[in-house]
Amino acid sequence: MSDKDCASVTPILSDCTSTTKPAPSETFKVDCVLGTVDVQLDIEADINLDTPALDIKDIDKEVCLTQCEFIDVTSPAEVCDLTGKLFLGGFVRKNIRFSTVGCVSDQGISGDIRHVTVNVPFNCAVPVEGLFPQLDHNDSAEKSFQGRKLTQYDLSIWQPINAPVECTINNVTINERDLFKNRTPLSYGPKDEGTFCTLREKMVVQLNITLTQKKVVTLPSKTSTC
Repeated sequence: MSDKDCASVTPILSDCTSTTKPAPSETFKVDCVLGTVDVQLDIEADINLDTPALDIKDIDKEVCLTQCEFIDVTSPAEVCDLTGKLFLGGFVRKNIRFSTVGCVSDQGISGDIRHVTVNVPFNCAVPVEGLFPQLDHNDSAEKSFQGRKLTQYDLSIWQPINAPVECTINNVTINERDLFKNRTPLSYGPKDEGTFCTLREKMVVQLNITLTQKKVVTLPSKTSTC
């Protein structure tokens, strides 16, 4: 396809005017706390190691959120009504340190300490009740002018823009169990020792999340009294 077949824009006019309205000194844009949500994530995954492991020395864990989106579901008729869904996405970053088998004798085993770092993903949606953020940004009003000519198209659109709902993790609790899959006994060496390459992990992750939204707030002015 040549350049002449592509869409193009020819600028005609770009002009702007403005009117400034200073805000009172008592007006601030602040983070308003809507409330907190307790979320439980049940996660199961297989982690494959690059080298056969003799045992696990320790595991560091960190929860990282990459998505936290509030979607309005119903209008709040009562405080206990379902008001929306909170879509969460992210991963649990795990750094696993394990021992390997190098030299084996009847009396013992020696080897190296290695590590592997993996991200275990999660995605879920949880109900939110009793929290009512200002969500007019999903509403828009538009109208077409009457009596227009056939050679023109007139449209007026009004759409208020409100701040999105933000998430902050207050605390995390992780309870897990790691199972050694397909553990293979050593052909010689100490009794009952063996190696494995796959971990089957089961995690219960509990998050306490605060939901906030930026709003413009005007504090009452102080009046002096005599």
